[in-house]
Amino acid sequence: MEIRPFLIRLVEPADAAEIARLNALFNGVEAPAEDYASRLLEPRRVDHPILAENNGLAIGLANLRLAPCVFYAEPYAELTELFVDAAYRRQGVGGGLISFAEELARQSGAAEMIILTDFYNEAALGLYRSLGYLHHDLALSKDLRG
Repeated sequence: MEIRPFLIRLVEPADAAEIARLNALFNGVEAPAEDYASRLLEPRRVDHPILAENNGLAIGLANLRLAPCVFYAEPYAELTELFVDAAYRRQGVGGGLISFAEELARQSGAAEMIILTDFYNEAALGLYRSLGYLHHDLALSKDLRG
């Protein structure tokens, strides 16, 4: 199935139901659309969610985190989410989402963009490498809930 051209744009509060659907597919997070709509209206948020559409159907999402940094002149830019519905993969949607995020980061003054992904996600690693991303740092995490 050829899907070009697809549209990539910033998410709006009206997209909350589609964001909820895609995030449930991607992260297994089941949350009402109202939660997403409310978070999108938060004036202090540093996340810039991005949506890919094909003929009005949401088929992918990404999230660019842009935050000012005390220790550097330019903002910190990180792609924190990237998901494309399985039926639309390997058709340029993921690369399009990343390119959109890169341009948004560049326009915001960021000097680089960081992407975190699982060590074993070979498909994602292949995509990132094909777009010029290299190993940078090791990220460590700790569960603070308990």
